[in-house]
Amino acid sequence: MLIVWASLPAWVCRAQSRVPALDSMGANMARENWKAAIHWALKAGEAIPSEKYWRYLNAADFASRDRNKELALHYAALVADSDIAVKARFGESFAWLKDDPQWQQLTRKIADRKEAERQAKIKSARVFRDEQKAMQAQTDAFAESLSQIGSAEALYKAIRQGRPPRQYPRGRNFVYGWTNLDGKIELPYLVQLPPGFDGSKAYPVVVVLHGAVAYQPETRDVPDSVDTFFGRFFMRMASESGFIAVFPYGTKTYNWMMPEDGFGLVPEVLRQVKRLFPVDDSRVYITGHSNGATGAFSYLMKQPSLFAGFSGINNRPQVRTGGTFFRNALNRSFYNVATDYDYYFPLEGHQGVTRLATQLGINWQNREILGKRTHGFLINDQSDESLQVYTQLFADMASKKRNPFRERLYWECEDTQNGRCDWLEITRLDTLANAQSWQTPVNVPVTGWRKVMNPAELIDSTSNAFQFPRRSGAVQATYAGNRFELTTSWVGKVKLFLSPEMIDFAKPLQVRINGKQVFASRVEMDKALMLSSYRRESDHQAVWAASLELAVP
Repeated sequence: MLIVWASLPAWVCRAQSRVPALDSMGANMARENWKAAIHWALKAGEAIPSEKYWRYLNAADFASRDRNKELALHYAALVADSDIAVKARFGESFAWLKDDPQWQQLTRKIADRKEAERQAKIKSARVFRDEQKAMQAQTDAFAESLSQIGSAEALYKAIRQGRPPRQYPRGRNFVYGWTNLDGKIELPYLVQLPPGFDGSKAYPVVVVLHGAVAYQPETRDVPDSVDTFFGRFFMRMASESGFIAVFPYGTKTYNWMMPEDGFGLVPEVLRQVKRLFPVDDSRVYITGHSNGATGAFSYLMKQPSLFAGFSGINNRPQVRTGGTFFRNALNRSFYNVATDYDYYFPLEGHQGVTRLATQLGINWQNREILGKRTHGFLINDQSDESLQVYTQLFADMASKKRNPFRERLYWECEDTQNGRCDWLEITRLDTLANAQSWQTPVNVPVTGWRKVMNPAELIDSTSNAFQFPRRSGAVQATYAGNRFELTTSWVGKVKLFLSPEMIDFAKPLQVRINGKQVFASRVEMDKALMLSSYRRESDHQAVWAASLELAVP
């Protein structure tokens, strides 16, 4: 069914449905036959009374595009008096009415209702802010107790096995939270707790990213519109799977896709959630729809260390702020769901990416949903068919566990801000040297692009899936016992993070880079590193007991 939130404004986001009137409405939209589109919008409202006012919003939009002021104002007034008024969006198609007194009165009425609801939410959210401070204080007290432990070995054991004692309000399914991003902006997120939440247990976590980031110009004071904004089935399956679900709210400027300003939002929200709730660090996942799926893919490419598994629905697998170094996916996995009538990234493109993943040995699954299913179908449709897609996505998710101590890593980056994967970090690039022959970019030619307004119509166009605007450095790294072997390309310096799960600290450590031995000595466990890392990450699995920074010979 047609719902407001997707990767385009509401009137564009349609899906092949089981309601013929909706399909007829969509077909007439594509032909810009606005009078017929109005007729079918009203018929669709009759077919689904619970969505009647959303159809009135469509009718108002179509009438405005047809320059029918009387009808546009009539249906807009019905929306303004309804319970969807504070969620409805009147876009650029209404701009020509801005000087009309009736339109001005309507928009003032809606603005007043939105402000009243906003103030009510701010007032109700105060209790959550107080609770957040109290839970954070409990975690801080636990971290302070760790600093009193004498030996590094005992500290390591305490972090791995201990948990901060916390008290949680009873009977609450949702919790509001706020995170401060780089001291620049405060952004809200929502936490959905699983049924029967027990603060003494460690839970898997799924971070769900929303789409339409370009259409979020303002920061919310508190979370809202969760079920339609993020997708009802994401919420339902997280609950039924026994997951803590985290829903961050991005904006046009601060999000998980572009620009780079907001890419730290999701890791920071997740770190805060881990400071507040009992999280199974080996079972943290990230997923989303549309721009949210692209965000999940981007964290796989740029900052995978926090997560065990990645997935997305109607994904465009491309890093939008720089190079897409697809071999980085070797370190984790991705579960991809694609529909056959998606304008955002065509089915043929997903098939090509899947073939490339198979060639490279990447754990990449691609599920195809056929039947003229458009970009918004799986986020809007509420049928058993769509539920089964989410059920399988969550089943795959639950089967994944993070291993931050993998014996083999490949990592490539174009800036050191995104230089780390698990125990390997590129701390300096050297792109003036000669690149190694094994560092070759991989790409996929993509055909089958479809028109946004009429996805049944193909576009005669071919483009590459990935872009590479800047030079990048890469490292291939392995270890066995206390011996590390690294080969590098366009890299000047690396850092290794070490754990008792990887090496024996009682024995000498050997490191060879590009065939040359650069280190051969014992390494001492570092209390300061463990404490600072725990205060930042609240990670009880990936506890790094020492680090070693080395220049590339």
